Amino acid sequence: MTVLNPAAFYLLFAALGILLLHLLRARERRREVSALFLWEGLPGDPQSRAARLRQQIDPLLLLQLAVLLALTTAFAQPAWTTRTTSLSGLAIVLDASASMRTVTEDGVTRYRKAVDEASALLDRYPAAATAIIQLSSRPAILARPGLPSPDLRDALLRSEPTWYADGTAAELRSLLAGIGGISQFERVVWLSDRSLVDGLDGFETILVEGGENLALTAFSVRGNPEGGGVTAWVTATNDTDAYRDVLIRIEDRKNQTTLSLLMPPRTTESYVIPFPTSSGTLFTASLVADDGFDGDNLRYFSLNRPIDVRVHWLGSESRYLMAAIQSVAPVTHVDASEDADLTVVHGTRAPASPGGTVLLVHAGIEGLLTQGETVATERITVLRPDHPILEDVDPTGFRVREAPTASVPPSTDVVLAADGVPLLAVYEDETQTVLYLAPDLLETNLPITVDFPLLVRNIVAALVRVPPPLSYRSAEAGEPVSLSGLGAIDRLYDANGMPVVLPDGISTFRPEVPGFHTLITDRGAFAVAVNVSAAESGVRTSEAPIATFDPAGQTTIHRLPLWQVAAVLAILLLLAEASLHASRRAVTGRTR
Repeated sequence: MTVLNPAAFYLLFAALGILLLHLLRARERRREVSALFLWEGLPGDPQSRAARLRQQIDPLLLLQLAVLLALTTAFAQPAWTTRTTSLSGLAIVLDASASMRTVTEDGVTRYRKAVDEASALLDRYPAAATAIIQLSSRPAILARPGLPSPDLRDALLRSEPTWYADGTAAELRSLLAGIGGISQFERVVWLSDRSLVDGLDGFETILVEGGENLALTAFSVRGNPEGGGVTAWVTATNDTDAYRDVLIRIEDRKNQTTLSLLMPPRTTESYVIPFPTSSGTLFTASLVADDGFDGDNLRYFSLNRPIDVRVHWLGSESRYLMAAIQSVAPVTHVDASEDADLTVVHGTRAPASPGGTVLLVHAGIEGLLTQGETVATERITVLRPDHPILEDVDPTGFRVREAPTASVPPSTDVVLAADGVPLLAVYEDETQTVLYLAPDLLETNLPITVDFPLLVRNIVAALVRVPPPLSYRSAEAGEPVSLSGLGAIDRLYDANGMPVVLPDGISTFRPEVPGFHTLITDRGAFAVAVNVSAAESGVRTSEAPIATFDPAGQTTIHRLPLWQVAAVLAILLLLAEASLHASRRAVTGRTR
């Protein structure tokens, strides 16, 4: 509190005049009465000194003295004084890497706690030039110097952490150079869950901590060269102070395998997990655990081969059959059976065996499988209920009006039949796999059943595809990913199915979110697996203590005038004194 005109307090001497006038004022008044003998001989009023003293204290006197004090205070011009430290330049740098998404014990993320700290810095240390920067493997400027304080705060509150890896001090220097250089900033404040190695001059560190983490830090899959299935390799990290029971699950969108284990505290361990039942291309490893950062509990891997099914079609078209195949995987049509993953023969007879995987629907192959006359079929018999082609399929709901008889090789595995007529059969030899569906689809209820797409899914899952080249690494969010060697690029979709615009001639892109990205080229559809950087999940130690931000800038004094409050109070007291005086005159009146 500061008084700008202390000489005004001399006005308080006027209180002596008010007291003198109060003492000189007559207190006894003459009254006209009918007789005095009624009071003769009565003793005086036995009042105490305190009671007599209270009678001397007049509320009007107190109100008058209060008015004088309020007016004196108003003339003295009091003001509330605050001191703020202003800087010539302030740069607030927020760590926007994926680890800042960790939820702390307070129920908020580390990034949100850093934003709160940054807001407090804006309030306490106004600067002539303030910049707000997000630092990660892809740094960004949220606010450039020169913006007003409301815009700085708005940019800060609207910001969100990324899925990118950590940034470096060199990247921060480069970014500061682009907005005028580090020399214009008196202080640079770094808010993060880690200290920044090789910091800058005048660098302040405020560590934001909290939250426990368990994570998968590595995941890779390779096909088994000696047979079916794959082998997975995962690395798990327990960044807590306790033993934790965790479950690792690996799935390929059709089958899955799991591993249950007990992890010691503050450890990182690797595991080899056989997956013999896998026949897919896209793999997801998940860590089932309760922790503060679930973004690194999932990791993705894609075998380096097309995810679409290359189909060579012979015979008449069937929109029902094609729709069922397309519901399982993207389809690319090819003109030759040797380029196809699947050859579909529909409503005709192939002149010779095309080799590979062949799907015969109301069709045959010259010299291998021929169809005869059509006969009525009644009750369907399931001969091989445990066959993989019937996995998750309930054939008891199938209805077939009629089907052709067929001459099949002796080693054919008949799965479904009706009165001795094979309806669904599988034939395999060294060069090919033939899946045979005898009836015309329009003579069945298959197109309208929910089991028909499942049946086609099992057929596609049985495809024998060329083994992919070995690859042990997946992409990371924010890093450049090369798309070369996969053909002419047509379209690219991110993990959320949104199209990604690529400039002409560009064969790299930077994914923003983890997950499977889909690339469409003239050679087919490919999946690009993108993960959170493993460095965001590792055990972190604080190389620097939490620093107290105490800048040595200029001190600015702000004064809030309070004389208006005192003046208003004086007016209210005057009104109260006038009201009390008027009420007394109305009650007592004056003597004649």
